[in-house]
Amino acid sequence: MLPPPGVDYTRTARRLPWTALPAAVRHRFAAVLRAPVESAAPAGGGFTHGFAAVLSGAGRSLFAKAAPSTDSNIFAAYVREAEVLSALPAGLPIPVLHSADRITHEGTQWQLLSFEAVDGYMPGQPWTAADLRAVHDSLLAVQSALRHLPASLSGGSMVDEFFGDRAVTDVFGQFALNGGPPAYLPRLTTAHLADLRELGSLGREALAGDSVLHNDLRADNIIISAASSIPAQALFCDWNFLSTGPAWADWVALLVYPRHAGIDVDPWLAESPLSAAANPDHIDAWLAALAAYMITSGAQAELVTSPHLRTHQKFTAHLLIDWLSERRKWDL
Repeated sequence: MLPPPGVDYTRTARRLPWTALPAAVRHRFAAVLRAPVESAAPAGGGFTHGFAAVLSGAGRSLFAKAAPSTDSNIFAAYVREAEVLSALPAGLPIPVLHSADRITHEGTQWQLLSFEAVDGYMPGQPWTAADLRAVHDSLLAVQSALRHLPASLSGGSMVDEFFGDRAVTDVFGQFALNGGPPAYLPRLTTAHLADLRELGSLGREALAGDSVLHNDLRADNIIISAASSIPAQALFCDWNFLSTGPAWADWVALLVYPRHAGIDVDPWLAESPLSAAANPDHIDAWLAALAAYMITSGAQAELVTSPHLRTHQKFTAHLLIDWLSERRKWDL
């Protein structure tokens, strides 16, 4: 069985173009830039079609995001991001938010976000130990700061998020009943599926916790600063999916991708203050829960506005099951 194709996370987005924005939105961004906008370089990463681009003019730049209230999901995400960022302390490894504006054009509200334009690159092209170290160090700093986030902004629990839908929690049981898993996954025997179901029963215990998590930490939400600082700094973007759970959950979910790139992640798990004391079975239960989510989501209809999303979900599901097969010592 062949794995799904890999994903170039620098080219996953299909963005709303600059010229499609209402004049009022473009004028507001120009005001923040303090210059006419001469170029708009769209962000290639991500899985939404909300406007996101580096705007430049008169030697200045900013990173701009915008979504209309008619696009309810993206609009709500940008509103949420503004709320979270306004509550975070200064000095964290996060692009500086210059302004968050709500304007109305022809009866439609638009949420606008303007950030510093960070000179840097997306990690994972390929993953390196240096970039992973930068991400880890920034994650430690962020985890410490999030302890002080107001409870009203901390998000729902990972337990509710990953165990509130029987279509997700029962996916491995359904494979056992309905002819096996999809072909893009590694081979799973009856014994493997039984192990995955057992991990599912442990999931509520594994994901219980009160640490506030970014909950969407992938390469396309990370910028490695190209500034002359040594070591390099990793900055985290897209703060609209906060959730509560175990402190190690973001870190473990991220490691699936460096592992695929050939980095031995076992020492990183064993030595990180985030995961060193974590129960290995709890880590496996989280990997299984995330795989179930990715498998279920990857089976949904393709989205015209996000043509690479299902490929990403299937690709990630394959990587998660592959890692579990190694950790659980399955014979594949």
